[in-house]
Amino acid sequence: MKEQGYLMTGGAGFSRDSQNSSRSNRSLLKGSGLYKSFDKSYISDYIISRKPRIFKEATPEYLAELHVKLAARRKKEIKRKIKAMVLSLLIVSLIVLWLFLS
Repeated sequence: MKEQGYLMTGGAGFSRDSQNSSRSNRSLLKGSGLYKSFDKSYISDYIISRKPRIFKEATPEYLAELHVKLAARRKKEIKRKIKAMVLSLLIVSLIVLWLFLS
């Protein structure tokens, strides 16, 4: 069965819909569509009317405390990674040794 010049097979509806969609998208880009005639003034009004965010300044004491916390977290993570690598190496070596001796 032919419909609009396309042969209707298993996935023809999907491919035809895809082609129609790409054609309509292309026509939106070429013509003077909604995007070019879009009123952008309310966006600039929104940006101007928006209140600026105010952030607290970090005190030297807080920065020192944060540095100590981050250093402790980094040391803990390095130790955890080393333990995981040693355990993995031990397991792999035991498996290889078991396979070699059997």
